[in-house]
Amino acid sequence: MRYSVLAQVALALAGLSSTASAMGMGAIRRELRLAAEMGINPDHMLKRQSVPTQANQADSDNVVAKTVSLPIDHGDPSVGTYENRYWVNDEWYQQGGPVFVYDVGEATAEATAKQHLGNSTSFLVEMLEDFGAIGIAWEHRYYGESLPFNVSVDTPPEHFKYLTNKQALADIPFFAKNFTLDGHKEDLTPDAKPWVMVGGSYSGMRSAFTRDAYPDTIFAAYASSAPVEARVNMSMYFDQVYNGMVAKGYSNCTKDIKAGLEYIDDELSKNASAAAAIKKRFFGDGAEKNSNGDFTAALAGIFGFFQAYGVGGGDGGLGSFCEYLETDAATLQPAGPRGFAPYRGKKYVAERFASWPVFIDLVNFNYDTNCRQTDTTKPLECTLNPKSTDPDTISWTWQFCTEWGYYQSNNFGPHSLLSKFQTLEYQQYTCNRQFPDAVKKGLLPSTPQVEATNKQTGGWTIRPSNVYWSGGQFDPWRTLSPLATEDIAPQGVTFSTEIPKCGVETGEDRLFGYIMENAEHCFDLITGFGPGKISRGFFHEALKSWLPCFKAAGAVAGHRD
Repeated sequence: MRYSVLAQVALALAGLSSTASAMGMGAIRRELRLAAEMGINPDHMLKRQSVPTQANQADSDNVVAKTVSLPIDHGDPSVGTYENRYWVNDEWYQQGGPVFVYDVGEATAEATAKQHLGNSTSFLVEMLEDFGAIGIAWEHRYYGESLPFNVSVDTPPEHFKYLTNKQALADIPFFAKNFTLDGHKEDLTPDAKPWVMVGGSYSGMRSAFTRDAYPDTIFAAYASSAPVEARVNMSMYFDQVYNGMVAKGYSNCTKDIKAGLEYIDDELSKNASAAAAIKKRFFGDGAEKNSNGDFTAALAGIFGFFQAYGVGGGDGGLGSFCEYLETDAATLQPAGPRGFAPYRGKKYVAERFASWPVFIDLVNFNYDTNCRQTDTTKPLECTLNPKSTDPDTISWTWQFCTEWGYYQSNNFGPHSLLSKFQTLEYQQYTCNRQFPDAVKKGLLPSTPQVEATNKQTGGWTIRPSNVYWSGGQFDPWRTLSPLATEDIAPQGVTFSTEIPKCGVETGEDRLFGYIMENAEHCFDLITGFGPGKISRGFFHEALKSWLPCFKAAGAVAGHRD
């Protein structure tokens, strides 16, 4: 059976579940971002409904998977090889044009590859047309079908040894130096053509890191919403959610969320009977068997669509939740700026939270459960703490548990949006639970090795030449990008859209980049978003100015004035 690109994404979303979705850029969040880029209403995924075909879609059947043999270990060829998938479209190529590479990142790449190489609304197609370029979509090792070893809950931890940032960064350069394409006799390798790497989120990190580590392969890069600083404590994720909610008129909702969670935490802390009752109040029979950490992690599902849709996101979005929470059930009158808690009490707010009609569907969507047996054809199932069985989620969990961190614990303080049980210790527990054999064998570190990662990559201070950085004002991931403005980030950095000279790195006190107003995660990759077009325009003009300095037989390596 053949499906449209939209239908493929919808099917992928419908099949996803992730116990780690509250941390990192997990499979659900990654696919929700793709859905947002495609203009898909997330209600279709929440209700497992079919998705209407997009009228202006190109024929994605022409974008077919190819494979290349790569070393499992770039430092030791004797370990063997595996087949890595990629997709190519040369429809817009003009003689002498560049090669654009989009690393899909932490997900199966097929649906994304077909969207961004075969859909006229894609930001990548826009770039390919503008520059007469060949487009390549790349599947990251250990994702989709690009597997050095099979990935499942039974994968021996020793097999994850080669899932590291260093090994993954070496893959595209190895591929690029021998790249050929049927129908093209000219040399298409980086020796003869400027290769440009683009991406958002983790794939944006990959763009910047590859340009930095392999400047003779990648001539220029576009890094959207790229959290290049590895960090264990990412509680500031929810500070950004708070900022976005306040800016968009939901200050009262932030106050009531905090108050409601304080009541819930008090009930969980009283005794076993009170804890069981509040859990069942939210999710019904079976919910009482979950730990306080797992239960309150599920409550954070109200924020699940934020980074992809802001306070939008349809029926399951944060804005819809706040509209419900801040409306009096009896009078249908809206709450005032202080919310309901000061007048009705914290218990009232918590009970209103629990009665949100969409919430049970949202939790079942996030965890692939059947709490309250909403699907009457299946048995009741409300266990919120199983190890993930989704291969992509397993691989990404290994990555953030070993190298990146990104533990999204509660932002304790006046702007808190999570339960007190959402601690760094709980986040580490979920890593240990996913990989118990690795813990026993000493192969999973007791905490992510973020210092070593930042030493390898440069973290916040990375400044490779010919790189443009883009981020959203309320993007939670901007807090760990070079565009960060938080107190924990380097201070005194000037963000400028003045195009740097080709091949010249800026100092650490200056960055070629742009922060889009009223935007969240990777909103510049949504072609219908106005500020995103402005941001992409800065890169477009920069690349036009840089391309003439490309020298065949080797890209310009970065240097300082």
